[in-house]
Amino acid sequence: MSEVYFSKELNEKYLKVLEENIKQKFNGCKKIAVKLHFGEKGNKTAFIPEDIKPFTDILKENGFEYFLFDSSTSYEGVRDNPKTHKEHAVEKGFDELGPIVTDDSFILVNGKHMDYEVCKPLVDSDAVLVISHFKGHDCSGFGGAIKNLGMGALTKKTKQEIHEGGKPEILDNCNACKACEKACNWGFLKIVNNKHVFLDCYGCSNCIIKCPNKAMKPKVALFDSLLADGANAARSQFKKDYYINVAKKITKICDCAINSKEVIAEDTGYFAGEDPVAVDKACYDAISKQEGKDVFLKFNQKSGLRQVKAAEKLGMGNPEYQLVKA
Repeated sequence: MSEVYFSKELNEKYLKVLEENIKQKFNGCKKIAVKLHFGEKGNKTAFIPEDIKPFTDILKENGFEYFLFDSSTSYEGVRDNPKTHKEHAVEKGFDELGPIVTDDSFILVNGKHMDYEVCKPLVDSDAVLVISHFKGHDCSGFGGAIKNLGMGALTKKTKQEIHEGGKPEILDNCNACKACEKACNWGFLKIVNNKHVFLDCYGCSNCIIKCPNKAMKPKVALFDSLLADGANAARSQFKKDYYINVAKKITKICDCAINSKEVIAEDTGYFAGEDPVAVDKACYDAISKQEGKDVFLKFNQKSGLRQVKAAEKLGMGNPEYQLVKA
């Protein structure tokens, strides 16, 4: 059982705890990759440099060389290639914290379900500090440390393959009950004359999960399983790693959207530790306890626990934890 360090606010006492943990974990390391999400252009709730500065200050003050990293998106936009992605990060002011790397180079890693292109700058670093904005996500329920690796540490090609691999295939025992239609967060799936009509599909697998007759199956595996498998493939290549989740501005959907929609939970705080599965589970538990319900299930029809359980099954980490309040 790992320790997850929690504080409602980012105060001096908590930062001192993080500093001691990071110094101990990254002892002997020279180059640190700071894995974060720069946020889509126009997004108002994604990280800004002020959110990240307390953590990069810890690295700087302890003599670590570091850079800020994120990978290219699979969808069109300013973040879909290294050049304009970096320009966007600079425009937001992240270059004031340190060097920015948006390199698309990769190494191929075998996973349980398929092969994953893991971003080489992360692999080549002596350690990876993963800083995640914990918020809702319409494909995975929530996005935290697991998703920050299961999408963010992989190339755009692999991202596309994960979404494609989670898409449904229709089996013969469908009775057109329309449970799958109701399960689609975007209204892309319609049952017309007892047949499935897809206007589009992001491969979230929710229709497969919600089908009472098991009349659908994923092309490769459920989206949540592929997400966890990709995260595990990435983490398996890290020499050392440490995780910080920021549960503030907890919106319905993720920072990839221009509009991440409404805030669905009150600010909960900061969670940190060596095990990404435990850190994500601690975030989920704290938010659910605070709100008195599973807000991710309510707003996104998926709690997010599937990715946690899939990651545990793969041996990526353990969702059991001891919460240490700092």
